[in-house]
Amino acid sequence: MRTLLTSPGLEDWQLHFALLGGQEHTVPGLFIANDVDEPLKAMPIAPPVQADRGGLPSAADGQAYWLHASASEDGTFTVTNSRNGFSKTYR
Repeated sequence: MRTLLTSPGLEDWQLHFALLGGQEHTVPGLFIANDVDEPLKAMPIAPPVQADRGGLPSAADGQAYWLHASASEDGTFTVTNSRNGFSKTYR
């Protein structure tokens, strides 16, 4: 996550909340399309210790949201978060 968040040219957005990254390696909530399935009482500071699931992926049972990007002829583009309706336009 550190590499992604410090890469030049990458802006703001995450499709999923990065629970394993903690608050140091995530963007503000307005820019995240999908939160965690079970809301947290507090943002973790460090990655949580994961139980060994024998290589099985975790189940995601919550509502799925998307990010929509649209481009204009003038070169601007707008990204919209379907979870909360927040949009940001880039020039």
